[in-house]
Amino acid sequence: MRPEQSKSFRYSEKEENNNHLFSSRQSLRPKGSFLKPIEVPISIVVRKLYKGLMRLVVALRYQVHKVVPNANRLPWLKIAAAAALAFIVLRRDLQLNVNLQSPFHQQVADDPDSRTTKFSQAGSMAQPLSLEPAAPPPPPVDPFADAAADDAETLRDKAYIRRFKEVAVTEMKKFGIPASVKMAQGLLESNAGTSKLATKNNNHFGIKCFSKSCGKGHCSNFHDDHHKDFFRIYKSAWESWRSHSKMIVSGRYKALLKHGNDYKAWAQDLKELGYATDSRYTEKLVETIEKYQLYHLDQ
Repeated sequence: MRPEQSKSFRYSEKEENNNHLFSSRQSLRPKGSFLKPIEVPISIVVRKLYKGLMRLVVALRYQVHKVVPNANRLPWLKIAAAAALAFIVLRRDLQLNVNLQSPFHQQVADDPDSRTTKFSQAGSMAQPLSLEPAAPPPPPVDPFADAAADDAETLRDKAYIRRFKEVAVTEMKKFGIPASVKMAQGLLESNAGTSKLATKNNNHFGIKCFSKSCGKGHCSNFHDDHHKDFFRIYKSAWESWRSHSKMIVSGRYKALLKHGNDYKAWAQDLKELGYATDSRYTEKLVETIEKYQLYHLDQ
């Protein structure tokens, strides 16, 4: 009868045979040579990823169905895609490594220089996300604020603009007259609120009175005006601004509303329709609007 060998003896003999086979395979390979990586078509990689995504969808549907029985109509594919996208975004250092190795043992030399280069490249691509709040944007520059280089006339005009800019915008929203045009007319007609008509009659737009039976306090005439030129008297400057809006939208100037916020077209037609006798009235309106950037009021 053949004597039974011990287990330790059998294991050592098997291990010795394996080592001998491995050393013989290594001897067949040239020294210093390495196995080249296998190139895999992108279609195979995409197919693998798609199958993995489908498995994720099925698993997700199963888990959710246990909690919500009536969840059959949910867009599972979209939910899975969103979950996968969120996973990729939240993992800043996620690296997708597809290693297809041969069935035999491969020994690849570990090059410290190449490893350092890979780590440096990965660090340069994955930038840390700053959790600090972004600095607030700088406040917009007020074009109507006083500047150090402003002369006395400019300071006076800007004070007038700041005083009536809300009124001009309100009238624009109610009647459709560009606030820039109304403001420029108010500046020119009232000399920024310093003319006699503005200070004594609260008339900021040179509005005349054509009534033949007006009562006392309705209009007035100054010694430097023509004897037939009577100008309206208002209780307040705001009443003058509202009267000007009504005159524009109900009289011969009504056609100007077709120009919208085109202040140049408004300035041209106001002169042609005889609002003022100044031959440079159009140019003065446009220059005033552009000097003080009154077109910002139309936005």
